[in-house]
Amino acid sequence: MIFRKYSSREKKVSLLGFGTWGLGSDAYGHISKKNSSKVLDFAIKNRINFIDTSNIYGQGLAEKRIGDFISKSNILRSKLFIATKCGMLNDSPSSWKVTQDFSIDNIKRSIKKSLIRLKTDYIDLIQLHSPPIKILKNKKKINQILKLFIKLKKKGIVKNFGVSVKSPQDAIIVLKNYKSFNFIQLNFSLIDQRALDFGILDTAYKKKVSIIARTPLAFGYLAGNVDIKKKDHRRKWSKKQTDLWSKGRLNFVKLIGRKKIKPANLALLFATFHPVVKTVIPGMIQIKHVKENLKFLSLKKLTKKEIKNLIFGYKNNKWVA
Repeated sequence: MIFRKYSSREKKVSLLGFGTWGLGSDAYGHISKKNSSKVLDFAIKNRINFIDTSNIYGQGLAEKRIGDFISKSNILRSKLFIATKCGMLNDSPSSWKVTQDFSIDNIKRSIKKSLIRLKTDYIDLIQLHSPPIKILKNKKKINQILKLFIKLKKKGIVKNFGVSVKSPQDAIIVLKNYKSFNFIQLNFSLIDQRALDFGILDTAYKKKVSIIARTPLAFGYLAGNVDIKKKDHRRKWSKKQTDLWSKGRLNFVKLIGRKKIKPANLALLFATFHPVVKTVIPGMIQIKHVKENLKFLSLKKLTKKEIKNLIFGYKNNKWVA
């Protein structure tokens, strides 16, 4: 495993993290509690220590499954870095809109319930979940939330604060206006390079803000053939859109000319090439997903020329239908 030091702290997080939306069992098809435990166990035994979740994944089921697994295993809580989120009220993976509430009272309730479901007395990272621009630009509001987080930090309940932005451009507002957030989670992949387009990665690096890269495999379309299940949020995407993503999978491999490199491994290499990216969090609901994703860690890093070619491939193609 490769570990990267986040912010200015000594503790390190695994470069390959675990995105747990799928463990909620309603976003990427059904997954049993037993299989959830097996996947978590395999991932942690392979030294994955960064686990990203949310209070809304499966209406709290993902958090509960993580908590149940940790409490019944011999895994030391101190060896894990658990990141969760607050601000959303329900999970509607098939919908584009989710009800939000960033009031102080709701955030307090949300954190309390997350602690109970996770069966832990502290959260390594609490993130505002996709706050709208109106909220992000409301300095009075955000500073009230930060005041609460700082208070909880003094009590040892939360360790770090972050924002999981809805759109990469929203990260610019966070970086420009708030120094207390030391993590930003955003979309970053071969077919979504907006974090590079807007200079977000370089700016975050200068400001010592750690980046969590999500959707590195574009909901699985950069990894291989996608099997859409009954309970699968990917049903909301048009075929025209998913065909674009699938086409890109092989096109990017051709751009670097490496022999036998798999599309998923290339996607993860790209999502982590910048040192400000401390962890990448693909979703994994089967042990084979973990095994496949671990492989990129042993591959040669992308060269400057390869990165340049991959950026060229992104800029010279259309990725939104």
